Amino acid sequence: MIAMHRHRARSPWAVLAVVLGTTINAAAEVRVQDVTSLQGRRTNKLMGYGLVVGLDGTGDGGKNEHTMRALMAMHRKFHQPVLSSEELKTTNNVAMVAVEAAVPEYGAREGQTVDVAVSAFSAKSLKGGRLLMTPLQFPGFDENDPATQQILGFAGGWVEITDAGVSTRGMIRDGCTLESDFFYNFILDGAVTLVLDDEHAGYQWSKLVAESINAQVTNLAELHARRQSNERGRDVVAHTEIAEAVGPKNVLVRIPAYELAKPASFIDRVLQSILFQTPAQPARVCINRTTGHISFTETVTITPTILQLPGLGTLGIGGVTGAKTKESGNKNENVKFQELLNTLGKLQLQPEQMIAAVEHLHRTGTLHAQLVYTE
Repeated sequence: MIAMHRHRARSPWAVLAVVLGTTINAAAEVRVQDVTSLQGRRTNKLMGYGLVVGLDGTGDGGKNEHTMRALMAMHRKFHQPVLSSEELKTTNNVAMVAVEAAVPEYGAREGQTVDVAVSAFSAKSLKGGRLLMTPLQFPGFDENDPATQQILGFAGGWVEITDAGVSTRGMIRDGCTLESDFFYNFILDGAVTLVLDDEHAGYQWSKLVAESINAQVTNLAELHARRQSNERGRDVVAHTEIAEAVGPKNVLVRIPAYELAKPASFIDRVLQSILFQTPAQPARVCINRTTGHISFTETVTITPTILQLPGLGTLGIGGVTGAKTKESGNKNENVKFQELLNTLGKLQLQPEQMIAAVEHLHRTGTLHAQLVYTE
């Protein structure tokens, strides 16, 4: 995918032409792990509600009933009962906050620490505050299900404001200590499943991943069986494929029996396998209306056409008059999208005008590509 950006110093289309002139080497090494992830690999969120104290008059105490009830409960827990919330109505150095922590995608052990995100509900600022010890649980807490009520971590510490412009949220580095082990099971029925990311999903990609793994990950048990068969004058054992494309996003990889006891090395070899080649990029043009950016793949083409530009007249693209050009050859051949940009670049069009021209070509079927809008 090649990106085009607005540039005030010179025409954005000229900048794009320079980028297009640099061809990405399709033969560059791409590993299986660069385009896939193990099924079951994910982060898990922990959540809780806590109190930040030590604020310089920027808390929500005295105004927020939820904060007052939590503060009263804490007083009772430590044998300092408060009879009425009226006793705390002048407390403005405390704030109720939401507390979140993420368990790493490959799991974690008891005692490991992770970062904590803290967000205020109605306080003006959390600057200078300290989070009191707060228990964390899975977000799917159900008071009727004891399995969801386990405390999985405790969070606390000084709140660091990471964005100077937003002081109502912050971070506590290594602020949560995990109270349980988190083990993720990637192996099911003696196999792992590789999930292709959205940008590389498709039957071409899944087939290529499976073939690359089958060619490079040696099945030692099979080789041993082959050697013994040859020595005894028997037929050679047929090749057994360990990887199979089971859909446009999934590749199933069977783990040999002798690897199951310690599968880490085998899985690493699978993930480190090099793809033989990369499938041809689909023709795609991406438009971001907010920034005015356009990006596209090098396989995008257009039918030679005459484009009507408001206020500028008509413009021929791709030698539609029948005259052969160095870039397009003749009027019957599709031309590269770059030729359109080069031609429009000479007119110094604004990004909005360029986007309108591309959308018009797509509606008329002249643009041979998928049109995708991004934020």
